[in-house]
Amino acid sequence: MTRFVLCIHNHQPVGNFDHVIEEAYQNSYWPFLESIARHPAIKLSLHNTGFLLDWIAEKHPEYIELLAAMVKRGQVEVVGGGYYEPVLSVIPEEDRLHQVTMLSDRIEELFGKRPRGIWLAERVWEPTHPSIIKKAGLEYLVVDDYHFLKAGLRKDQLGGYYTTEDQGNLIKIFPGNEALRYIIPFKTVEEFEGYMRSIDNGFFTRGAAAIYGDDGEKFGVWPGTHKLVFHDGWLERFFTMIEKNLDWIKPSTLGEFLDHEEPVGHTYLPNTSYMEMGEWSLPADASREYMDLMEEVSKWGEHGDKVKRFLQGGTWRNFLAKYPEANWLHKRMLMVSAEVKKRRHTKSDALQEKAERLLYQAQCNDAYWHGVFGGLYLPHLRTKVYENLILAEKIAVPGSELPEIFSSDIDADYHEETVMRTAEVSLFLSPFNGGSLFEFDYRPRGVNLSNTLTRWPEGYHYKLERHARGGHDDSGAKSIHDVVKVKEDGLEKYLKYDSKRRTSLVDHFFPADFTLDSFYSGAYAEEGSFAHQRYQKEVSGGNLILSRKALAFGKDVSVRKEIVFETPNTFKIDYQVKSLLGSFNARGFFGVEMNFLLPCCDGPVCKYVGKPSFEDKGGLGLGSTGEVNGLTELTLMDSYTGVKVRIELDTPAPLWRYPVHTVSLSEGGFEKIFQGSCLLFLFNAEFFRKGGFRTSFRITADSLSP
Repeated sequence: MTRFVLCIHNHQPVGNFDHVIEEAYQNSYWPFLESIARHPAIKLSLHNTGFLLDWIAEKHPEYIELLAAMVKRGQVEVVGGGYYEPVLSVIPEEDRLHQVTMLSDRIEELFGKRPRGIWLAERVWEPTHPSIIKKAGLEYLVVDDYHFLKAGLRKDQLGGYYTTEDQGNLIKIFPGNEALRYIIPFKTVEEFEGYMRSIDNGFFTRGAAAIYGDDGEKFGVWPGTHKLVFHDGWLERFFTMIEKNLDWIKPSTLGEFLDHEEPVGHTYLPNTSYMEMGEWSLPADASREYMDLMEEVSKWGEHGDKVKRFLQGGTWRNFLAKYPEANWLHKRMLMVSAEVKKRRHTKSDALQEKAERLLYQAQCNDAYWHGVFGGLYLPHLRTKVYENLILAEKIAVPGSELPEIFSSDIDADYHEETVMRTAEVSLFLSPFNGGSLFEFDYRPRGVNLSNTLTRWPEGYHYKLERHARGGHDDSGAKSIHDVVKVKEDGLEKYLKYDSKRRTSLVDHFFPADFTLDSFYSGAYAEEGSFAHQRYQKEVSGGNLILSRKALAFGKDVSVRKEIVFETPNTFKIDYQVKSLLGSFNARGFFGVEMNFLLPCCDGPVCKYVGKPSFEDKGGLGLGSTGEVNGLTELTLMDSYTGVKVRIELDTPAPLWRYPVHTVSLSEGGFEKIFQGSCLLFLFNAEFFRKGGFRTSFRITADSLSP
């Protein structure tokens, strides 16, 4: 008798568009549950993340009713996890326990039974996990067989579950079968039956179970799968085949398996996730080399399989090194977590519960990393994480009219950041990185107006360049990892890269032949040593002064910028740029770069409003490109979310602007994504003839009138 264990994981990230979740429900979640309900002999271990479970309970109670009936008759076992699908190893231990316990409570509330097992987000395993899982009252989890291979086990030894422990806290771990993940639902039902026959005939030397654990979105959401799985009848044939072979195939939930089978061994798994995650988490050049190596090894047949067993890419935490935006988001989460916990020591009320819920939502893993799925590259996911963090922080630290100023190494990079925070605005500046501004929060709406993403190179970009040179057949249903599609022609021309992280208040000195095209492409040389260089910091009377002395146009020059809050939502940056050794002739420009992202990105309700107006000089949309002279005021408006930021200049200046686009992979293929508006205010460097000049920017964050 061969056991077949079917475990499905359904997840939608916090902040995803409602219509996207609805489409996934109609194309996958509901038809899958309906289908399996018609086959009572088929058993299922099912995990829905807390956010998705709440969405379904509100929008589609019929799903909850059907699932509850299936749980009651023993056909379905509901699996727990972190409520908002965090990567458990990178959130504070207290938050881990709360997230897991919250979902267990919710499952018991809806279905009358507490879960026994946990779905591990992105299968990111670290050896300390058994302690927190045990402490949360759970006993098992599912990871990939890849994890076990990294521990030195062979595939033929993975026909059952193993035990492991941390500090004596014993749990059970199931190896999800890689072969099944590529068979279901992409190969024929007959191939599945043949694979099951091989198990029944003694393929495994330890145990005799086929354990499948993977995403439910493979059944209807991934490209081509809805037609294959439902319209073409794959899933119905699959369940029918199992029912016809119940004399030798025994469907089982994970919990039933534990109740009737002994462990096949004891092991300790290394830090790892699934194989593709190891590829994605590597730096771009290493990722490309890893892909090439894996492709080469795959040609070696049986010998290649032996080699692949010992190959591993990076680890999930490397995303925090690969993308400084992800690292900053993560460290801001830790900062807010500490602030929320500190409030708990003095207040326990409805607001505290709200702050904790917002914090936990901000720990949803998707926006902290990037692979084939958009993740970090999707502005609406980053926007939602920041919204939850900022609103939670506003409860924990309400702020006042006068700015609170403090410095701390928030992002754990060995250099302190400086924070200026009022009741309405928070500014996070880096003296080490050019005295630049890299988080600008409008606190009443929970908006980070600096939530831009840098144009980073990716190891898979060569696939787009290769695709542009020749055609590919991407018809039919395939594993998402094998699809090479483009959502629009000409994407390769957007493969431009930035040398440094995008921030605001970046101080540049440019040559006289500098152009907007060269600025966009990064094909220019700095004439000064100020952009992204270390500035000195001074706090004086509630103001922050950032200054640097260095060369510009070959001369000794100083740049000084003083940040002053005039009201809780308005601050001014007073610039003083001067020669340190008398006047001189300079041919070129001094420029101040700013990068902004409004919640609605470059949607039709977002626009620039300038004085003078520049509607006829490139358009008003935040995705427009152009130049305008003599600008004295600029407002970026988002009419949908009701947020705006206004910039007032006391010295009229040319403004150059362009949209920041990245090219990344998603479920549907390569796509261009708007990541923000880059603004460059230019001042002719002839002011050095007079020794220098002063100018100021007044910046106000506000809500649009209803």
